[in-house]
Amino acid sequence: MDYAILDIETTGGNYNEEKITEIAVFRFDGENVTDTFISLVNPEKEIQPFVQRLTGVTQKMVKTAPKFHEIARRLVEITQETTIVAHNVVFDYRVIKREFEELGYDFEHPQLDTIPLSKELIPDLKSYSLGKMCRALGIPLTDRHRASGDARATVKLFKLLLDKDMDKDIIQSSIKSSKNYTFNKKILSLLEDLPQKMGVIYFHDKDGKIIYIDKSENIANRTRQILTGKTAQFIKIQKHTENITFEFTGSSIVAEIKEWNELIANPPKFNTRKKQKIKIKQNLPDPLADKDFVLLTGKGRTRGEKSFLLLVKGVLQGYGFYTLHSQINSMERIRKLMTSCVENPFIHNMIRESMQNFEKVLILSEQQKLNL
Repeated sequence: MDYAILDIETTGGNYNEEKITEIAVFRFDGENVTDTFISLVNPEKEIQPFVQRLTGVTQKMVKTAPKFHEIARRLVEITQETTIVAHNVVFDYRVIKREFEELGYDFEHPQLDTIPLSKELIPDLKSYSLGKMCRALGIPLTDRHRASGDARATVKLFKLLLDKDMDKDIIQSSIKSSKNYTFNKKILSLLEDLPQKMGVIYFHDKDGKIIYIDKSENIANRTRQILTGKTAQFIKIQKHTENITFEFTGSSIVAEIKEWNELIANPPKFNTRKKQKIKIKQNLPDPLADKDFVLLTGKGRTRGEKSFLLLVKGVLQGYGFYTLHSQINSMERIRKLMTSCVENPFIHNMIRESMQNFEKVLILSEQQKLNL
């Protein structure tokens, strides 16, 4: 599933008379930015003085910039077969769509707005403006009120929302609502370009609903096993699968936690109750049970990223990812970045058996919890 995460700056003025002065688009596949387009735009009209002060985009800056019709083809290319994502998408999409209408082109895409998604998935924030959200979540935001800076921050915010979306409503609604999205290819097409990395795999039906969840150290190999397998269960999955998505986890522990919790939150019809068949070892001695707060950090999904697990009195509370130490320098920020979860005896023992594999084990008292 591809997204075009974008932001625009405009001249201001009366409703439906605004013209674009700057645009930034980041094509995003759910894990990485795969294409980028950033440009000033000559609006061919005056920019309101207060808008020039707010954005820093002046009349002189756009005088020699390309006009909208000169960048239109590039915008069509980078947004092809994507869902448009923006912070207050109604405004950005309306202005872009009207610019295309003036050229006689029907610009039609499904849309997602990071404001209502944030309110649902991070409900305790004081403000949902992009700037204040980024400060609260520790997301870097440079060039505020410039298209490139705001769009880049929206990419990071959207990635966090995907991580926290345990029910996978974002992906499922995107697939279902997309007018252009159909997946009627054969098994070989479903297997194209899958990564050989660790993560959780989601099999979707024609409506985007998740029908099967699995995890693997090699997404491509495990998907191939399922889509070419001859068991009755695998044949049913092959028949009903129209799309495959995945999320990287970086470690087997996070993959186990993520899969288990998503099977609970969103039980797919083709998953068996295999977790109950796993032979659970006798619970290990637990040196963390009497500790107020324990933060375990380890390998992330990409270079420069780290993962973390939060345990309270020895019980797993959640997991998350961060790129800057400032994002985990308070319990408030940790809880905002964290995806809440539950553990089972298998996960409990897996964490204890793998303690030596974590990069850091931070044991915090009640008094220290706000100052990591």
